Amino acid sequence: MLLASLSLLFVCQDPGQEVSPPPPPVAAKAKSSPSPSPAKIVSAAKVVSTEVERLDLGNGCKLQGRVLRQTEQSIFLDVGYDVLKVPLAAVIRREGVDGRSTGNVVRETLFSEADLPERSVAEGSKLFGEAVVKIEAAGGQGSGFVTHADGWIVTNFHVVAREVEVDVVVFHVGKNGFEPRTIKKCRVDAINPAMDLALVKMEPPKDLELKTVYLGDSNTMQTGDKVYAIGTPIGLDRTVSSGIISVTNRVFEGRCHFQITVPINPGNSGGPLFNLRGEVVGVNSSGYTGFQGLNFAIQSKYVKDFLQNRDAFALDTTRSENGIHFLPAPKKPAPKDPAPKKE
Repeated sequence: MLLASLSLLFVCQDPGQEVSPPPPPVAAKAKSSPSPSPAKIVSAAKVVSTEVERLDLGNGCKLQGRVLRQTEQSIFLDVGYDVLKVPLAAVIRREGVDGRSTGNVVRETLFSEADLPERSVAEGSKLFGEAVVKIEAAGGQGSGFVTHADGWIVTNFHVVAREVEVDVVVFHVGKNGFEPRTIKKCRVDAINPAMDLALVKMEPPKDLELKTVYLGDSNTMQTGDKVYAIGTPIGLDRTVSSGIISVTNRVFEGRCHFQITVPINPGNSGGPLFNLRGEVVGVNSSGYTGFQGLNFAIQSKYVKDFLQNRDAFALDTTRSENGIHFLPAPKKPAPKDPAPKKE
């Protein structure tokens, strides 16, 4: 039918008449919404630097490759022979092969910050629980957390008060579960009694890779936000407890604290207070004995200032009053009643 129509058109055409090409068709206005511009497409899936990066996953695995693209949920990693789609929630650390921080991780001298996704308490405690340690001193025990893989640990001053060396118990996860290891004679490096903060330097064994935490922004926390603690209350290591922030700026012992409902008991002192992104937003410090849900944590902004000015708070171990335990003076005997006189 089409061939016959073309033939008929050719036969009916006047040979002397010049055939003009048909006018170009006029594009009809689309009734649907216009397609997104390239700028909008780029904002939906952020293109990241193609430098080689190393991703540490929460299950202990490590990936290395070029990050091609990043979305709100995933990272697309070119490993050379394939492109892997890595869930962003599974990435706990991201850095270049030269150790330089990349992505959303900011590394300071003694601590790191990161923009982490929200996780459940179970997921967060599993990812960062290894970074929480137990500190044993002559006067008692407490908790602490590793802020740098070289062995820098934050705790409360009252946990290490009048000590120059303490023992640190690390709860490393091995093939057979938790494998506690005690590191002896860790140096108390810096103290800030006014803020009840202390910094301990541990020399980790060569066969032990320390897990670290990220410090969060305590100024962003609000009343009612969910938080959780990991520590060793009364010696019960790896204990997780959760609650909320009751007040964001409660003054206690001359310092501004978070007032929290998270159960805090002796031994929790110095341990980390996490938000749901797994960032440390406070240091658990104290609570009222005999009361429930009335506890306090030092805000992370003071911890950052303490670490950034470590040299100003350095402990001078050459001074005689550091590391010396003075016994209390004996009490004077009570005066005896004079013996009654005989008549």
